[in-house]
Amino acid sequence: MRLRILMLVMVVCALSGCKTQSAMTAGATGCGTMSVDIVKSRYSREGSTTVWCAKCKNKLYQCVTNPERSRVECKEASSEICD
Repeated sequence: MRLRILMLVMVVCALSGCKTQSAMTAGATGCGTMSVDIVKSRYSREGSTTVWCAKCKNKLYQCVTNPERSRVECKEASSEICD
């Protein structure tokens, strides 16, 4: 049942055009949305929504977007940056 609800939420989100950090990371790195794990980092602890760290395919990325979330860039990062 939870899986159905999760899938429904993802479909509604995709159709409504909302851009999650996972979806933006997937688009910028070539990973699948379900393969992206957003990492708790100093950016999330300080409340920034335009910079975050994510892990995919055993690589760590630092991602950044503009406030409108219309552009995203992700680059490989070291664990010190995403600490």
